[in-house]
Amino acid sequence: MVGTKSVPHHHWSEAERDIVRRDYDGTSESARRLAQRLGVTYYAVKGQIQRLCVTKARRVRWTPQEDATLRELLGKFATIMVARKMHRTQQAIEARAKRLRISRWDKDGWYNKREVSEILGADHKWLQSRIDNGSLVASWHHEHKPGQNGSGSWHFSERSLKDFIRSHPDELTGRNVDMVQIVDLLIGVQREKEAHERERE
Repeated sequence: MVGTKSVPHHHWSEAERDIVRRDYDGTSESARRLAQRLGVTYYAVKGQIQRLCVTKARRVRWTPQEDATLRELLGKFATIMVARKMHRTQQAIEARAKRLRISRWDKDGWYNKREVSEILGADHKWLQSRIDNGSLVASWHHEHKPGQNGSGSWHFSERSLKDFIRSHPDELTGRNVDMVQIVDLLIGVQREKEAHERERE
């Protein structure tokens, strides 16, 4: 039975660890459910919980001021940085953002290289090669060419990211991508098409 028998030599992927971070609720029952879902033992899940320092924090009610801060910070920083700044867990930040329907990437329709890397599940060298060959269109943020010393940054429009995902789906690895964000982007494309069609009618 999955969750009780030994499953030797399981190599944990980052995607599996993310599932543990997101879905463990501090109870033994949730650990057992995760074991069954991932095809590992209960003790393997408990080991990852300890390794990742995943705990069920005391539920603290969100204030209107915190909600306003969350909206502001999520437009500037990754969720892990927002969590540190707000002294909340990353899971709490993501859950609250979802409840309030706040996009983690809402910055007037553009993304930086780190965010695109997280969305596409790719490293910076992979992204740079796509920028260089023109398949992923990017511009210089504030007209300053990015340098190897960290000066300047790349600026990716929402449209260029959508175009790349639609034109090069074979280059994406399913287990690495941020599927929620990709689906949101592509749904946005469909909504735009429907809006244009309604305008023509």
